[in-house]
This record gives sequence, structure tokens and C-alpha cells, in this order.
Amino acid sequence: MRLGPEAQRRIAVVLADVFDEPVDVAQDIAAFLDDYLQRVPPRAALGLRLGVWAVTWLPLALVGVPLPADALSRATRARYLERWAHSRNYFLREAFYLLKAIALMGWGAQPSVRARLDVGPLAVNHGANEGVRA
Repeated sequence: MRLGPEAQRRIAVVLADVFDEPVDVAQDIAAFLDDYLQRVPPRAALGLRLGVWAVTWLPLALVGVPLPADALSRATRARYLERWAHSRNYFLREAFYLLKAIALMGWGAQPSVRARLDVGPLAVNHGANEGVRA
């Protein structure tokens, strides 16, 4: 099951804030997540799928605002992400860290990010970044 274009757009807005990157880079990271979910076994993908869903749709539970995360104001979204990162609930905190860990692989594979960090191109490209903007 793929992350549809709307799901990718929604999580990209959140990831832009998480990584302090422009939305176009975050959209490429969201596309990486979609590709990742297609390549791993269903059981391995389940936690990440749940994490993407929960981070997108739980602002009501964590900050009391009945909107998806991408529709929150930037200040409210920052407070929302802090609640995820510092939750006393292990499952919430770990779902957020799982999303960040996998998304970081997509972030680190971005040519624009690698150029800014001066780390050179990827040694091996398995096709996961096809269509990624340089």
C-alpha cells in the first residue's frame, strides 16, 4: 500500500519542520518514505505506516486542535512535534523516532543536502532517489 500524493504532501509539511528544510526537500523525503514502504516486508512497514498516520492525524489528542498536522500554524505544529518527541508514552515517542530515523535516510540521500554538507554523492544508488531534485 502506497502513501498517496495527499498523504505525502501532508507528511512533507511536517517533515519540513522536523528537518528545518524547504517543502520541496521534504516532499522528496516523503517520496523516499513511500518507496521505502514498498520495499520492506509488510510487518516491517506496519510501525512506520502507523507512525505516519498518527503524526498526521493526532493533533486533537496532543495539542487540542481538530486539524491534521499539516494544517496547524507553524507555532502550533512546533508545539505538537515537541509533544511527540517528549511524550511520556513510550509508544508515541518511539513512533515519532521511527518516523524520524527512516526519514533521515531519505534526507541524507538528497543531493542538495549532501552538497550542503559537502559529503559527495551516494556511493550506491538503488533507484530510491530517481526523480529527486539535485
